[in-house]
Amino acid sequence: MFNLSEDVKNTIKLALIAVTLIACFYGGKFLQSRDKALNIYRAALEDFRNKNYSNSYYLFSRINPMSKIKPAALYRQAQCAGILDDTNSEELAYKTLVSRYPSNELTVEAKYRLGQILINKNPKDAKKYFKSVIKSHPKRDYEIASEYYLAKIEAAEVPENKAKTENKFRQYLTQYPDGRLASEVVKSWREFNPEIKPDDLMLIAKSYYKSGNYNEAEKILSNTDLTKSWAIQGVNYLKKGQNQKGKSIILDGISENGDKVDKSDYNNAIEEYIKTEQDYYQASSYLLGKAKGKNKDYIWNIKCKHSPKSSRLACYEQLYANFPKGQFAQSAMENIILGRILNKNYGGAKTVADDYILKYPESENIDMVMFWRAKIEQKYSHNPQFDILYRNVINNFPDSYYAYRAFWITKSLNNAVIQTKLDVKPVEYPYKYPAKNSLLYNLIIVQDYDLIKKIADDEFIKSWAEYKQGNYMTSVYTAQKAMEKIKNKPPKTDVRWRLVYPMNYYKQIKNNTSDYNNDLALIMALIREESHFNTYAQSGVGAIGLMQLMPSTAHDVGINYGISFNTTDLFNPELNIKLGNIYYSSLKKMAKNMDLSAVAGYNGGIGSVQRWKNTLSYSDTDEFVEQIPYDETRNYVKKVFRSYWNYVRIYQH
Repeated sequence: MFNLSEDVKNTIKLALIAVTLIACFYGGKFLQSRDKALNIYRAALEDFRNKNYSNSYYLFSRINPMSKIKPAALYRQAQCAGILDDTNSEELAYKTLVSRYPSNELTVEAKYRLGQILINKNPKDAKKYFKSVIKSHPKRDYEIASEYYLAKIEAAEVPENKAKTENKFRQYLTQYPDGRLASEVVKSWREFNPEIKPDDLMLIAKSYYKSGNYNEAEKILSNTDLTKSWAIQGVNYLKKGQNQKGKSIILDGISENGDKVDKSDYNNAIEEYIKTEQDYYQASSYLLGKAKGKNKDYIWNIKCKHSPKSSRLACYEQLYANFPKGQFAQSAMENIILGRILNKNYGGAKTVADDYILKYPESENIDMVMFWRAKIEQKYSHNPQFDILYRNVINNFPDSYYAYRAFWITKSLNNAVIQTKLDVKPVEYPYKYPAKNSLLYNLIIVQDYDLIKKIADDEFIKSWAEYKQGNYMTSVYTAQKAMEKIKNKPPKTDVRWRLVYPMNYYKQIKNNTSDYNNDLALIMALIREESHFNTYAQSGVGAIGLMQLMPSTAHDVGINYGISFNTTDLFNPELNIKLGNIYYSSLKKMAKNMDLSAVAGYNGGIGSVQRWKNTLSYSDTDEFVEQIPYDETRNYVKKVFRSYWNYVRIYQH
């Protein structure tokens, strides 16, 4: 037994009372189990999604301060308060998040939001938060926006420090002329300095015309140096419908001051000019005759692209000869290679291909060049080592269209598709789950996918979160971009591939492909490329749903098969997939059971495909595909069969 003094006893009593009071004050939050905290979070999140923000705020506030998910609860509290226009509570929640969890993934955004809240109320504190955001090097948009807000505060504090302040305004508009803060930046800059320099006025004018405020842009541009602003001025007049004036300014600009403007502005001016003409070849030829300077290779490339077939190769050869290091040198070489092959100049094509591979080993089209280099050896030079070159394409670019073609050739397969059984594999979290004590892990458990997307550094995790929310189109786009950045592709068993090529609507597709004798992997690929699995997809020309059916086509199919429906029913996946399969099957019959022709016909029209087959000079499938006259259809065929190849590659039984 210990004999405690009265003072010690009293101290212990007071401590116990304090603990009891604190526990009562927090509603027992310190006694919360991990599961209880997560259940409260789930209930709060449900209220948030149902727009019951008051109750959501209350429930988020009940999360144990010691819980690993408390930072997310504070962030969500701030969101609720902001939606309810309770600025004081919003500020308090963000400040609590920042002070208690200074290194948390959500803290940078909390500081940014605090800066926005306090910019007028307490500029000194706002400045502190914006500086902290900039110092922590977060995502670029927060940093740039913080630079702007900081400039706005400093403009009021130290108005004489014009150079530093204006540089921050300039930095934002240079990078984001049509950004979400652009109009606010323009307003602040013009208020800060009514006598802005002419070069900076061009930035402001560009921001105006990109937002559709052409009249204000015209006023600003009247005070600029036309030799430097002609590209922006010309486009602005074209946007206003004053074509003659706009084209006149652009013509004078490219003939006298082509190198005095930004290359992107130059290119944009040419593009907008040519859009006003019906004959792109004639228009680009005329512009090229007028143009002077190093930027005119943009015009030259357009001319070559729209040249008659008989002169296209010569055009690209001239372009490359004049601009061997220009922005279109790679494109010119690619077209020279294909052009010489089609002209049966295999030795000349081989020389350019070897040069291309040496100069541009990281080019996005290196797979195409390597494929045709292999084909020259196989088909035209009869080199027995061609198989090795095809293998290099398959090994180095396993997910590409040209890997598909290389595989088909090495296996001596005659049909574009082969009958194969696919195993259904679900989309899964793309990595091993994070540590249980991490915020990310707890957000996964409570299924707060919006916050997962905010704190995840990895694009595949963001893709997975989008998928779990049913945002299939965004999920596929995100995963595809992430996979494109990986130079050495992971093995086909890597679960990240399933995010790039998910098997959405598998049952409906399987049933209908069986009924109408279509290939499951090919229809899955076609749907992926048509809509990226967005059931509500609608194109500018009116194509609807997963398989992007034109209403008139769908109704014709329905009449023939006794299926009646309203046009809006085409958003229904079941009906859309059924009608799409019937339509594709009919195209395949018209194409004599050739899937490649049917796929081309699905995009460009089966009549066009038949016409190309009758008029183009080609000796095999690859030569035909590369000569499809419509860029959209040619690229569509490649994309669909690339997807088909990957579905077979990833899911083959």
